[in-house]
Amino acid sequence: MTTEIHALPDNAAAHYSGILADVAEALPSSFELAEQLLTPIAGEVWMGSLTLHGKTEPGAAVRSSRSVPDRVRAKVFLRDGFVCSYCAGPTIPRCILVALSDVFPDALPYYAHYRRGTVHPAYWALAPEADHTLAHANGGSSDAANLTTMHAICNTRKSSLAAAALPPATGASALTNWDGLLSRYADIVLAGNQHGRRHSAASYHPNWLRHFGRLSDLGRLRTSTQPIS
Repeated sequence: MTTEIHALPDNAAAHYSGILADVAEALPSSFELAEQLLTPIAGEVWMGSLTLHGKTEPGAAVRSSRSVPDRVRAKVFLRDGFVCSYCAGPTIPRCILVALSDVFPDALPYYAHYRRGTVHPAYWALAPEADHTLAHANGGSSDAANLTTMHAICNTRKSSLAAAALPPATGASALTNWDGLLSRYADIVLAGNQHGRRHSAASYHPNWLRHFGRLSDLGRLRTSTQPIS
């Protein structure tokens, strides 16, 4: 069953991250339990509009940061502790969300171009961008020093304003012991090898594990053939 979501509550990042953290923790030992834990948000699709500094755009595609290499994005997310610099909420890298969608393609739908009605709202609420502190349009570089971790939805609201021109952040203080589910990433990918369907090329998850420096986890992907029960 599909549930249309037209607006995200203020606690959306905490809500979705809490559920997905429980799912990721359960997944290595029990696919059935993980699937059950996902039930409260299963089948949701984003149907809302986003306000871009006074302008409303239906669906709204994520503002591109393609000028930032993936290895630099990974460095920025690690440096910032997977916390959004705008709202101070938890983030989960898109690659890890995609891995979860690989395992649960119907419960956690994903479409690479974020077309309205095809993507779970958790992607808007949680996926970070490596955003330019001084906007690229205003001459800001794509070096890590000029980049900050920001939710896709916060990034979209930011548009091309400089950081000093942003509305004040309303989130809680910096999170502790939060790693964006990075420590569970390989387990999620392994589960995706046994369940669901892939949304990306075979090299996608190994490349991101390499960017995050998870070489031992990368080795596990290459050698493991054990199914998730």
